[in-house]
Amino acid sequence: MIREASKTETKPFLKRYFPNYIITKDPFEKIYIYEENNCLGVISISIIYERAEINYIVVEEKNRNKKIGTKLLTHALNLLKNKNIETVSLEVNTTNKVAIKFYEKHGFKIKSLRKKYYGKNDGYLMIKELR
Repeated sequence: MIREASKTETKPFLKRYFPNYIITKDPFEKIYIYEENNCLGVISISIIYERAEINYIVVEEKNRNKKIGTKLLTHALNLLKNKNIETVSLEVNTTNKVAIKFYEKHGFKIKSLRKKYYGKNDGYLMIKELR
């Protein structure tokens, strides 16, 4: 099941993958979790006028390769289409080949390179047009 969740509710899950995670006050951010008996994955999106950004998708390690990330992304993209969002963007580390392949499989295209976006590593800006 996928449902909207609060930052406070998802913080313990996210701290495992982002040790420095802190709750911020982003009025544009929406968080959705995939859960069965407990949280198995989280997606965060920010909607800013006619465009949206995927902040992160995290799936519990032992539950990867079970389509949870696909379900979260599909859910988010459907919500965005229903809100008449035109463009969705995200940044991904150029070394994260699994994530790049995942996003490309879902229609995202690399638009530009962001030098040193992840400290020593570069990042790709990826975009998907929804209209």
